[in-house]
Amino acid sequence: MNCSQYEQVTDAYLSGEIEGPEWRNHLVECAECAAKLRSESDFDGFVRTAVNAERLQTKQLEAHVRAAMRQSLTPWYRPVLLRMPYAIAAMVAFATLIIATIGYAESRINRTAICVDAADDHQEEVVGKAPLKWRSDAKDVEALSQKMTGDPSLPARIVPDGYHLVGARICVLHGKRYMHIDYSDGISEISFFVRHRDQTSNLATGLLNWFESTAPSTERVNSYAVGSVQRRSLSLVLVSASPATDVQKIVQEAGSRL
Repeated sequence: MNCSQYEQVTDAYLSGEIEGPEWRNHLVECAECAAKLRSESDFDGFVRTAVNAERLQTKQLEAHVRAAMRQSLTPWYRPVLLRMPYAIAAMVAFATLIIATIGYAESRINRTAICVDAADDHQEEVVGKAPLKWRSDAKDVEALSQKMTGDPSLPARIVPDGYHLVGARICVLHGKRYMHIDYSDGISEISFFVRHRDQTSNLATGLLNWFESTAPSTERVNSYAVGSVQRRSLSLVLVSASPATDVQKIVQEAGSRL
């Protein structure tokens, strides 16, 4: 390679930096530069052809971009809306559990307070023979029962087997008016306390009452067994010195007759 322009000038010519009659005359006279020019021109043409022949998959690329855009534009609230039914169901279940728990707890508290007052009244009015006015006439007892329970035949219907009516009067247990009925079997006396349940005044009270326990139950209060039961619209409490098993049986039988 004797040509001094072999390395520099041919590259400049291919890039279009130089152009003129002197350079074209040089290529005619210099075989080395002419050969390199042909070789590099052929290589540039090959590269250009290869690049132009590779077509971009524009449709596939466009579809991919549009899918990504749709995903990014999904409303933020859509997942929230999809989860809302499950969230609402969980809230309803939780609220129901709370109401049931409160209703049961309130029922137990009230029932215990009533049982304590009933045992005290039995001790004072029946066992202690407090100087109180009792209605002993059957017609008067029926009239009192009509007033307190709406059923004049109730005292005769719930009397336990082997017992007879001694008398009845109005008393107050845990702030509520009850009809206190005294029965005797000739040896011992037992007390029944009966009242008409209050009407539901609002939705909250109605829900609490719905979860209130109505099954017969018996508990000990001092030396007495106190049983209670609720049937339909009536509440009944029994106080006796008999064993709890006997009181439970009497309460169940009286509850079935309410």
